[in-house]
Amino acid sequence: MCMRRIGWSAALFLLWLLFAQSFHWQTVLTGLVVAAVVTVLNDDLLLSLSGDLHVNVRNLGAWAILFSLLIVEIVKSGWQVAVLALSFELKLQPVFITHKSSLVEPMMRVTLANSITLTPGTITVEAPLTGDFVVHALTSDAGEGLRDWHIENRLAAIERVR
Repeated sequence: MCMRRIGWSAALFLLWLLFAQSFHWQTVLTGLVVAAVVTVLNDDLLLSLSGDLHVNVRNLGAWAILFSLLIVEIVKSGWQVAVLALSFELKLQPVFITHKSSLVEPMMRVTLANSITLTPGTITVEAPLTGDFVVHALTSDAGEGLRDWHIENRLAAIERVR
């Protein structure tokens, strides 16, 4: 519990310094105090990286690869959406699809839903804790691409390692 508070305080303090763009002693002191107070007051809302998201030394590399692949997917999908939007003949075929996920842990399901939404051309409409996801896609190809999405497979592998 204490390490989680220290980690979140450090992250908030670094964000403070990034936004403040000043290393004056008053700015640094204010950032430390604000980060500590926010962390203490919101302790029940803070995620535990090791407990909720299964981030530990064993699978830190898997998370790094996952985020790298997600960035690649976002860029590829963004390019596809730009080509679709700028083409002379609109080939949009908006569809709603249901997607059955093998993920069980709630935070892993939320991570998948957010990954789908971050990818241009797809939006997670409904992400229940159990059952199927409902996803809106700009084209049927984008919707069908979720059937065996490698990002979900990587999340499932991380979930199994726990």
